[in-house]
Amino acid sequence: MSSVSKNKKRKNKKKYFQSNKKHKTGVLEAGLKGFLITCNNEHMCVKEAYNLLNEFADDLYGPEFEATEKSSDSKELDIEEELNKEIEAMKTKKRRFQQVCTMVKGILFINTTVPDPTKLATSIFDNVLQTGKRRGRFILKMIPIIVTCKATQNDIRKHLDEHMQELIKNDENKKLTYRIESRIRHNNNISTSHVLWYVRESVEKFAPEWIVSLTEPQLVFSIQILRSICCIGILKNYMEYRKYNLSEAASINDKESSQINSQGDCDEKQTSSDEEINEGNVQDSDYKLQIKGNKDEDIVQNNGQQGNNDEIQAPSNKNVTSETEKCNESCNKNS
Repeated sequence: MSSVSKNKKRKNKKKYFQSNKKHKTGVLEAGLKGFLITCNNEHMCVKEAYNLLNEFADDLYGPEFEATEKSSDSKELDIEEELNKEIEAMKTKKRRFQQVCTMVKGILFINTTVPDPTKLATSIFDNVLQTGKRRGRFILKMIPIIVTCKATQNDIRKHLDEHMQELIKNDENKKLTYRIESRIRHNNNISTSHVLWYVRESVEKFAPEWIVSLTEPQLVFSIQILRSICCIGILKNYMEYRKYNLSEAASINDKESSQINSQGDCDEKQTSSDEEINEGNVQDSDYKLQIKGNKDEDIVQNNGQQGNNDEIQAPSNKNVTSETEKCNESCNKNS
């Protein structure tokens, strides 16, 4: 009976499942501007992008939400009422940066209310080149997008013509070199040849003096098509910023420092080798002098020995002469 009652209790127990909390995000559509980011880990990349963009946007445009001035009536209000007012104000205002769903794996789009996203991107990359710090671990590329439109022939041409007219207004942009970069994802209606033709057509219409340069372009038209949306970006300092790749831009200073260190090591090795050679030459000269000194001593010693031998031989000759004289005297007496 006990086992049956336990089974009934288990059946009567309600099952509770934790609901998956999904953040409400918009969908990529026409009429937006922001940043197209490629990454490996989307969840961590979003946090990095928000921190990085907010940091530099605060320096350029000031804080996102200005502090409200405290009036005399606010002292009488409760803390809860003040908090509720701040929350309502934040809901009514649009956030400066907001993620938008692209439906493409590994690619994020962050919508922004900043007037010029290219200016913000250039400030980020200039800081990275100056300091050499890696501002993002999960962010690969960060491309500023001026406008998004539908991926159709008429819409792409229309927006390209509008932005070309704005570029030509400045006298500095009359003679430039340019390059076209296009990438199409999950769209079979438009090919890269079509995109190249649209850009070339608008450039020849408004700026026929511009020249194509693949190695050193002053402007780059970045056309990124994601499903049914086209993202248009006009980029400056494309090669200096390593094609707007944060990690590669930060590694430039590392390479330069490593080259300088390697040159310093080579110089130290050369100086050490020169010192070793000089020391070897000094040692060889000392050794040669020692050999010469030893030879001179040997010569002196040999000369001394020869003198002694002569002295030794001299008395033996005197003895011989004395003996011969004695023999001659004895012979004379006998005769």
